[in-house]
Amino acid sequence: DLKTPITRLRLRTELLDDPAVAARFQADLDEMEAMVQSTLDFMRGTEQAEAVVPVDVSALLESLQEDAAEAGRRVSIHGEVRQPYRGRPLALKRCLVNLLDNAVKYGGEARVGMSDSPAELTLVVADGGPGIPGEMLERVFEPFFRLESSRGRETGGTGLGLGIARNIARSHGGDLVLRNAPGGGLEAVLSLPR
Repeated sequence: DLKTPITRLRLRTELLDDPAVAARFQADLDEMEAMVQSTLDFMRGTEQAEAVVPVDVSALLESLQEDAAEAGRRVSIHGEVRQPYRGRPLALKRCLVNLLDNAVKYGGEARVGMSDSPAELTLVVADGGPGIPGEMLERVFEPFFRLESSRGRETGGTGLGLGIARNIARSHGGDLVLRNAPGGGLEAVLSLPR
């Protein structure tokens, strides 16, 4: 229901005579639309009808790395995945995009470590940022919760990305946890059972 008035506002914004004012309105509408879409994604949870298929996680990460490089963002990948992982490819992509975006946005870069065993596939997305206070490591998964330092308009976001990523991990029987790295930065550890 919220998408209809947003579309109407977009059409009205195009009729504005002042391009600077129109651009500001468009930016606000883009932000509103992203918030609505993130909220819908979160509320829908993991009850999507996407089929479980073998996913080449290495190829998926390499594709995301190429996309990041085209946008001037630093993403590196280390380790290997021995065999395809049976999962929902679009959901896994969304989970990984959320983690990579957070790492680059708040830590300047994303370093992805992959390790694979017969029992579990583990992906660790590390950044070079300041980390998160220990008492906040779980709270950042709560809907709409954002750390004070991330509330500026320049960083954007709705406070739903980590919650969505964790929901996706759990819908695959796995989990997503955050931890501060000993040498600095934050690590998002995605564990997916085989």
